[in-house]
Amino acid sequence: MSSPTQVLIIRHGEKLGDPKTDTDGGPHLSIQGSARATALPSLFVPITPQLDCKLDHEAKKFKGIYQPVPLKGKAARFLEPNFIFATKASKHSNRPVETVTPASVALSLAINDAFADNDSDITKMANTILQNTSFASKVVLICWHHGKIPEVAKALGVSNPPKWDGKVFDRVWQITFPNGKAKLDDLPQMLLYGDSAK
Repeated sequence: MSSPTQVLIIRHGEKLGDPKTDTDGGPHLSIQGSARATALPSLFVPITPQLDCKLDHEAKKFKGIYQPVPLKGKAARFLEPNFIFATKASKHSNRPVETVTPASVALSLAINDAFADNDSDITKMANTILQNTSFASKVVLICWHHGKIPEVAKALGVSNPPKWDGKVFDRVWQITFPNGKAKLDDLPQMLLYGDSAK
């Protein structure tokens, strides 16, 4: 059975309150987190067409309308995902779904948010990705809570994933499968001012 080409794991965008805990600051992204979510499609979209984003605010909802513009953009830094997963919403957080919604819209992909932030569901999600032929030779984007990202990587076959620093929001864990064995690279997003460049 063939593995995915890549699995890309990101943390949800910035939040209010203590960044090290998911239970503080409410269930939604902060303004900076919303900016990160809005910028996220630029990691994956092809050079042309470049996308612009019109943000509309209506009755406490924020929505982005993405459309191509006739400008040549920079080359995408990561392969375009074929599938998107995000942590199932809980009373403490809907931030993963909110983070990948602009990418979902821009790439015309549904978000699979059926899996909760617990070991059992993480194992089920990883097994789905690794054992279902629909994911073979494809690119999968996963947006999760930082505390469980190492468990997600481990469930996908990474032997000793590092901890995810609770203050960090600007990384992409890129898992590839050379010779069938999972390999992890920790890469920068470089989406917002102040993001790490290495």
